[in-house]
Amino acid sequence: MKKIPHRPGRSIRTFRRYQPTAETDNGDIVIMVHGLIRRGRCMSHLGRRLCRAGYTVYLYDYPSTRKRIAAHGKDLLVFMDDVAAESSGKRLHFVTHSMGGIITREALALLSARKTGTLPTQDIGRIVMLAPPNHGSDIARKVVRLLPFSRRLIKPLEELSSAPDAYIHRVPVPPPRFAVGVIAGKFDGKVSLPYTRLDGMKDHVVINAAHSFIMYRRQAKEQILHFLREMRFRH
Repeated sequence: MKKIPHRPGRSIRTFRRYQPTAETDNGDIVIMVHGLIRRGRCMSHLGRRLCRAGYTVYLYDYPSTRKRIAAHGKDLLVFMDDVAAESSGKRLHFVTHSMGGIITREALALLSARKTGTLPTQDIGRIVMLAPPNHGSDIARKVVRLLPFSRRLIKPLEELSSAPDAYIHRVPVPPPRFAVGVIAGKFDGKVSLPYTRLDGMKDHVVINAAHSFIMYRRQAKEQILHFLREMRFRH
């Protein structure tokens, strides 16, 4: 496994890229998208595990609090195009945490809507979402209500609320051709289990994990690899 750090000035805004050896490389790419108030490094432990399994791994890094969900989705699509331009038609899979799954939904909707671009939709592989607030978060709703100034400090927070008029309910659901699997944490504490579900998903599984640390759980890593290979979880 080769660890390739980000080089300043590159259009690909990645915290780090992990490249498998020639003997283990399976030819596929995984883009990892972190959640709110996190950075790319929080996905590095999981990224190294996926790299050992043969995937080239990009840890996408973005300032999660500074833009709204739609803007983050546009930025992610630019990143996806840059990766596709470097990867010569390889399949792109996604592993996301929390809000990372929501902005991935935004990016996939933009990708599906456009008629031209570097990345064809058929090059998109499988998407594994860890603890995604697909129907919002009651905690986000409570924080926005009790601390109104949080809307300015954390721009996507109100959009992630479970309130009926929150933007989260207008984020496009990926078309059926995109295979989505959801891993929820039994002890999440921030996103209730029913809110993690997504219409059209291929599979859903619950593991013993809390929201903030679900990506470090061995069970999560095993389930991610199983879905990437089989398009289903191990039940």
